[in-house]
Amino acid sequence: MRLFITTLSLLCVISFGYALAGYGSSLFGGGINTDYVIGGLSAGIIFGGSALGLWYWKRKEFFESDE
Repeated sequence: MRLFITTLSLLCVISFGYALAGYGSSLFGGGINTDYVIGGLSAGIIFGGSALGLWYWKRKEFFESDE
């Protein structure tokens, strides 16, 4: 479960990076790519919310000792 939550967190960061790339494309002479911005923000919120929700649901496993 820890690996899955970590993967969701990583996908959240990548998705927000796509949103920034869509917004930052206007700096290089192009227009704002709204597909990247909307898709990145929505996917980032979904992945981040899923990671936080799973962590909250399984948080007792994270604080238990393996001994």
